[in-house]
Amino acid sequence: MANILLFLAFAALTGGALLLLLRPLRAGAAASRQGAGESEVALYRDQLAEISRDLERGVIGETEADAARIEVSRRLLAADEARAVERGMAGAADPRWRKGAALAMAVGIPMIALAIYLDAGSPGLPGQPFAERLATPADELPLEGLIVRIERHLKEQPDDVRGWELIAPAYLQLGRFDDAANAWTRAMLIDGVTADRLVARGEARAFANENAVGSAARADFEKAVELDPAHPRAQYFLGVAELDAGERDAALARWKALLARAPDDAAWAAGLRIRIAEIEGKPAISPEDEPMIRGMVEGLAARLEDDPRNLEGWLRLIRSYGVLGERARAADALATARATFAGDPAALEQLKSAETALPE
Repeated sequence: MANILLFLAFAALTGGALLLLLRPLRAGAAASRQGAGESEVALYRDQLAEISRDLERGVIGETEADAARIEVSRRLLAADEARAVERGMAGAADPRWRKGAALAMAVGIPMIALAIYLDAGSPGLPGQPFAERLATPADELPLEGLIVRIERHLKEQPDDVRGWELIAPAYLQLGRFDDAANAWTRAMLIDGVTADRLVARGEARAFANENAVGSAARADFEKAVELDPAHPRAQYFLGVAELDAGERDAALARWKALLARAPDDAAWAAGLRIRIAEIEGKPAISPEDEPMIRGMVEGLAARLEDDPRNLEGWLRLIRSYGVLGERARAADALATARATFAGDPAALEQLKSAETALPE
């Protein structure tokens, strides 16, 4: 709240300063127009005198002289009226007022700004130069500061593969997916292609494509499987690609084969089982997996509270409640999702399909 009030105060000061600055400028423009009006009147008077001289010398006849005088006189009257108007405008701009406004700006605005800073600012806070902040230990730096430090290091040593491998996950965490993919590319150019690096680049490319496994990401995962056929993340994302392409059976076969050779302590196995159960529409949860799976479902529900327009998230939550046998919670999630997407017929149709697929 204090920050909002501070910003509003600065905005008001800026607006007042601009208003005061523009007022004298407008007065100056009026004075300039007044000078132009005086010159125009003098010009037309000279033209009248010139017509009289031409008539005396016989250069023009009486008829032409009368016509010329009428036209120039008309213009002279119009110019004189315009000059009178400009004089009135110039008179409204009192030079003493302008001096007072300038004095008020020079003294008042700094004093008001100082008072606000002393009240809401931190005048006693010691300086924190950027270079000194970056010199702090890496584990004490915020993620953005750590990235800046690594980027500066990589400018000096662009062939440091460890630096690229450190900065790529940091980019990913900040949502800079294209930068993460480029960092993994640099690492592979320097130190060779590995299955892990290919999968990491493929993930970044998928995230950059709104979580869809596009052709470039799929090529990375396929190459990773050629190097390491048992790589779990590569196999998982290839299953996602097959599922997105409508190859449901191929995706399920790939994932079930992955589970069959998974170590007993594989942390990702429980999540993959629930994903398979969601697709097949039947419970397939072991008692050992259920606590972990419930934690994942609760985490998804919490994320949907912050991002209620995530239709895919609602569909997964509804299916997950169905797999867990919690029909009432699935119904509550359906009602909330329908209220959220009340004006979206396509989304409502997908929610209807999710309801139909719930186990009895």
